[in-house]
Amino acid sequence: MFAIEHSWVLLLLPLMLLPFISSVQSDLNYSSLALLPTDRLSQVFEVLLKLLAAIFITAIILGISGLHRPAKAVERIGRGAQTVILFDSSTSMDTPYSGNSKGGAASRVANWGTYESKGQVARNLLGKFVEQRQQDLFAIFAFSRNPIPIMPLNNNQEVIQAAIKAGTYERGLGTTNLGAGLIKALTFFEDKPFKGSRIIMLVSDGAAKLVRPVKEEITNLLKRHRVTLYWLYLRDKESLGFNAKIDKELAKDIAPEQAVNQYFSELDTPYRAFSADDPQALKDAIAEVNKLQKLPIRYEETIPKQDLSNYCYALALALLFLLTVAKLSEIRSWH
Repeated sequence: MFAIEHSWVLLLLPLMLLPFISSVQSDLNYSSLALLPTDRLSQVFEVLLKLLAAIFITAIILGISGLHRPAKAVERIGRGAQTVILFDSSTSMDTPYSGNSKGGAASRVANWGTYESKGQVARNLLGKFVEQRQQDLFAIFAFSRNPIPIMPLNNNQEVIQAAIKAGTYERGLGTTNLGAGLIKALTFFEDKPFKGSRIIMLVSDGAAKLVRPVKEEITNLLKRHRVTLYWLYLRDKESLGFNAKIDKELAKDIAPEQAVNQYFSELDTPYRAFSADDPQALKDAIAEVNKLQKLPIRYEETIPKQDLSNYCYALALALLFLLTVAKLSEIRSWH
């Protein structure tokens, strides 16, 4: 399919008939045309030269008009997933993995930028994860007090990498509303065709609680949209983590990540949690997700607009060369 940038230029197309109206060869005087034999080869060459001249004019006009192939979406089949990366943007994600006083929460404001926070480590590693999965569709969400949609599903690596890195430069907000963030990420699949595996990668340190109505909505959305949930739990030394042996009621107050993990584990939908106690553990967890999600997926690849005007000018230049050679080869006198 072709398109024109400046359609008014096509009004000049009748100029291509000029070679057929006037002769492209110089006239020669001869005493008697009856004495000349019929020259079929010259007649063929004359028609050919007129055609080349007409094509030359047409190529120039099409080049000026901006001939191009418009951008289009092509459906392809690869291996990957529709992936929503859900980042926790609360202040607790600004602390380093060590959780000590040297670069910890107590000195976070004064020393921001002097260490690599948990959130920054996660975003850097996930950027490398995205780079390996060229056929995946990615969407980026963040949440603290409210969910923040950053980027819709697409497979433009440059855009995705920019969206991931955007959160590494600012500090987080004071609250963690995991339920609102997860619900917003799940509703993003609403009215979108199911073309393969769907996953949500929750990147959080777990300092959040879920009430019953929120749990019920999350459960329904996970089932309806057939989503696999992965939780990359960024634990530091001050957190008890998933495996600490404490009373369930007490865990709701001092280790909310245990209660949330228990709720996710009891769902009828696919779920897996990765306790990433340090950057290497987080890297291993992301690599494991990369191995697990290799199912076939249908995705659309956008082929950008292709300008064809240079091809028109190149054709015109080649024809001009041939016509010039033909003109220089003319017989200018007959003896």
